Amino acid sequence: MIRIICFSLLLLTACSSKPFYPKSEYPSDPWVKGFANPDDCIGGEKLAAINLQLPKYPRRAFRTGRQGWVILRLDIDASGQTQNVRSERALPDGMFVNASKKAAKKWLFQPPQAPLDNCRVLIRYQLGAVSLGG
Repeated sequence: MIRIICFSLLLLTACSSKPFYPKSEYPSDPWVKGFANPDDCIGGEKLAAINLQLPKYPRRAFRTGRQGWVILRLDIDASGQTQNVRSERALPDGMFVNASKKAAKKWLFQPPQAPLDNCRVLIRYQLGAVSLGG
């Protein structure tokens, strides 16, 4: 019985520490400002994060070695909470959108002087890690 438990734990440990092997090229980062209007905020220019936990790399994408990015559009209300989180563009389409939106809905920023509309944020999924674009 102890051997079965030890083998099961060893198997679970081996599965959780599997390295990322890219099987797709990382698509070139988009020019986020190219999608914006002059009055829109671009992530980082007018935003000061209080809580900005990045999304988790989706398991299916990690297992299959997929890489990509998502441009999110969101509004920041007077209390610094995100509102109206939506995907503007993503490559590959659909693979990383849900994880990105789920994380962004929990973000909290310093309350802005006035509510901000149409903030754009680039989230990269590259080499098994998640980062924000500039």
